Amino acid sequence: MEFDPQAGHEQAGHRPALVISPASYNGKTDLMVCCPLSTKIKGYPFEVALEVEGVPNVVLSDQVKSLDWNARRAQKKAVVSRDVMGQVRAKIKALLVID
Repeated sequence: MEFDPQAGHEQAGHRPALVISPASYNGKTDLMVCCPLSTKIKGYPFEVALEVEGVPNVVLSDQVKSLDWNARRAQKKAVVSRDVMGQVRAKIKALLVID
């Protein structure tokens, strides 16, 4: 996934992302809602740990983005566990104060 251009503290460059929107939405809109991943693990409260091809990563669940997946050349690489997805959803709910 290509996250450029970026500004400030946003993640930039080519990096993996966790898609959190359903395929039905993604297909109809050519957009996807996702969170970038990073190998720089800082211990922030909104990080969710996982491994990508054997390398420790974190999902940056406080950097939710809506992106054009076709224009950004997104490619499906893997599927995360229900536990990881549940943790990401819980952190997004807490961030957005969704009951």
